[in-house]
Amino acid sequence: LAACLAGDGIDDILKSVDTATELTVRTELVVDEPEIRQRPDRKPLVYGPRSTSGLQAILGTGDLGIGNNRFGFVLTSSSGFVTRPTVKLVSQYSPIDGPRGEMREFAVAHYQAWPYGNRGLYSTDLAFDRAGRWGVTIEIDSADDLMSNVELFFDVSELTSAPDVGEAAVRSVSKTVHDVNSLSELTTGSLKDEDLYQLTIAEAVDSGIPTVIVFASPAFCINAVCGPQVEVLQRLKDEYGGQAHFVHVDLYANPHEIQGDLSRSTISSAVVEWRLPSTEWTFVVDTNGKVTARFEAFATYSEVKKALESLL
Repeated sequence: LAACLAGDGIDDILKSVDTATELTVRTELVVDEPEIRQRPDRKPLVYGPRSTSGLQAILGTGDLGIGNNRFGFVLTSSSGFVTRPTVKLVSQYSPIDGPRGEMREFAVAHYQAWPYGNRGLYSTDLAFDRAGRWGVTIEIDSADDLMSNVELFFDVSELTSAPDVGEAAVRSVSKTVHDVNSLSELTTGSLKDEDLYQLTIAEAVDSGIPTVIVFASPAFCINAVCGPQVEVLQRLKDEYGGQAHFVHVDLYANPHEIQGDLSRSTISSAVVEWRLPSTEWTFVVDTNGKVTARFEAFATYSEVKKALESLL
């Protein structure tokens, strides 16, 4: 998805930063790291500064490391979610306590529509060559052929928290239908497909065929970058059952005890073992137990299908 672009408009958009707003957003990135590791559901989303025209970007993929990354974000305006087919962006190293670095990469992000509602995530591939604070400037063509832009700042680590592409999948002994009396003990959602809970992650990964693993809490999918991921998993299972395994692990270990009150909740041990820093993840694992694709925040059917079919 990343591509070189003509530079039309890029110089102008790099000059349009609202410094006062930018400093506010930078402050919001400081959070309690130990609490995040224990409670990924309490990690705040990263918002970019709101532009003078009312545009704002929300980071969907906060677990970024040196190297190639799937980079995703949601765009909103004063009238709702932005749904243009593509937007252009440019990345730049942007430390808080120093001058910005040179422009690193031009890219096109494609809008990935969600199954229902007028929502979707823009995604592309970006490479980062150092850890630290980075930023992107996003250029949006409006319906009346005018251009607007918005910025988004975020942190890049030396290594990702969750397993990265090429790493071994964690052999978690996740709960299955054989460990519980009811599927309500395995998922917070109303979609209760027992096929998704037949094997532990460890059993699926060591089975010799590909595996798709979704970590998500369907009933508490409430933020701007969270979508119906279990429904995507079920659809893939219905199409590719027998060729791959499909495993859902709820974010919460005790979904049947929450009863709408998250203060009752505890985090699933597999979520902790996989070091997930946020609430919705999909991993595709090959026959050797290696992660070949990782999707933070909602990933569409077509995105995950493409990653799975590369292994079949």
